[in-house]
Amino acid sequence: MGKLAFGSLAAVVLGIGFFVMGDKDAESAKTLSNAQQPKWEQKEQLTVGVDPHNHPEYKSNFELYFAHLNSAVLVGKANVDNGGETLSDEDYKRILNDIRKNLDNIKYDGEKKDELNKVKKLVDQAIQNDAKKGDEIYNEIHQVLHDLDLYFNKTHFADEKLTEKADN
Repeated sequence: MGKLAFGSLAAVVLGIGFFVMGDKDAESAKTLSNAQQPKWEQKEQLTVGVDPHNHPEYKSNFELYFAHLNSAVLVGKANVDNGGETLSDEDYKRILNDIRKNLDNIKYDGEKKDELNKVKKLVDQAIQNDAKKGDEIYNEIHQVLHDLDLYFNKTHFADEKLTEKADN
């Protein structure tokens, strides 16, 4: 009987120890730094040195690439097949809204956060002010996105020189 009582007591003590250790592990998991986050969480964050073409699982980098590409269309630094027609004001609005969606899908809280917020504000301003083709705000939007894309993505969108005004 003594062995049974000792065995039961040992099981209870070990069980309590397991739950206490489990509690400590849960607490330490809440304080993980970005570098210690699980791989799937890291791939959600905007990350320096990513190739979004070969690694689309880096969602924020992929979104940044396409925001830059879309902004290049607005300033004549990317070719778009529009059936031979020039882009209309409605096309510009749609592209601005696409850029806004791209930016909304980016997860990032690092040293370039101010630039990211700046471009979000510029896009919102362009949408609110009903910007038209040739407005300077498109150049501002493109320049910030261009710089961010170069900084974060190993294979960034390469602006094309399609017009005489394009200075890339």
